[in-house]
Amino acid sequence: MKKNFKLILTLILSFTIAISIYLKFIQKNTIEIPKITLKGKNIITINQGQNYKEPGYMAKDSKDGNITKNVKITGKINQNKPGTYELIYTVKNSNNEIANAHRFIKVIKNKTPTYKQSYDKIDNQTRGWWSNNKLDGKRPSGGADINELKKYNAFFMGPNEKVLYLTFDEGGLQTYVKEIVDVLDKNNVKATFFLCRKFIEENKELIKKMAKNGHTIANHTSNHLNMPSLATKENFDKYLKEIQNVEKTYYEITGENMDKVYRDPRGEWSYRDLQIMKDLGYRTYFYSADYLDFKEDVTKEKALGELTKRVHNGAIYLLHPKNKGNYLALDSFIKNMKKQGYRFDLVKNIK
Repeated sequence: MKKNFKLILTLILSFTIAISIYLKFIQKNTIEIPKITLKGKNIITINQGQNYKEPGYMAKDSKDGNITKNVKITGKINQNKPGTYELIYTVKNSNNEIANAHRFIKVIKNKTPTYKQSYDKIDNQTRGWWSNNKLDGKRPSGGADINELKKYNAFFMGPNEKVLYLTFDEGGLQTYVKEIVDVLDKNNVKATFFLCRKFIEENKELIKKMAKNGHTIANHTSNHLNMPSLATKENFDKYLKEIQNVEKTYYEITGENMDKVYRDPRGEWSYRDLQIMKDLGYRTYFYSADYLDFKEDVTKEKALGELTKRVHNGAIYLLHPKNKGNYLALDSFIKNMKKQGYRFDLVKNIK
């Protein structure tokens, strides 16, 4: 009996040693295939005549490390001809093992918007947006009927739920946008930033970071002009350039098309303006919670008090990032609202 037991133990031990040697042999002689990771989307859509901007890629190998410089791209894109084009990314490691990745570029027909005669029948009186937030926690009214605005894909509040929307209007180059983004990211909160072309152009790395972290970079026009004044047949080309130049700059920096999210400069709008933006594929967002935060000497305590007093279900907050008080109060405001059961969301998710 003891002999049989010893024999079994010997066989088990021998089998274990054999398996261990075999696994080491396999591990030693297994060739690791390199891997290519594409940045951005695998399917990218650009307009006819729009230059393709490569979002980037990375190639790694367990033995050779970073071999991105060895990647070769084949395939051609004719940006002037609608169609779907394929780019093939190929890399080889020191063991001559090859990895491939594929990206598809869709070039769509460029439909140049034109001024419609029907626009002349739509009211083009410049209006100033306002909200009669009474600081009582109830949902306020605003500068137009909420249901009427929906016909133009325009909104000033979200649903009647415990959800808040933080939006920031740039309004200048000297701002606390970078610091605000750091606070938002630390609290895992996404926000919408309505930015003009110049700010986007001069803050490339920040814009890339914001887009990567899930914030919405929204269109606030190129030069912060009164858009109803351009919503005429005579000025329509200028109107389009105010919108399209922002889109172009954003694409050149990020390699992606910006979200069709819009806010009129200075809250100056008209129904014709809203219709044109709708026809351009945009959704316009006003606000239901704001305060006179234009003065740069607003304190943290003042800002926190003003933000807190204006809370209501579905509130869209208008904030200006040049105000240091807003930046300093933001962390406390977010934490306080979360404790009260509120969540934060992006305005583009409003239905």
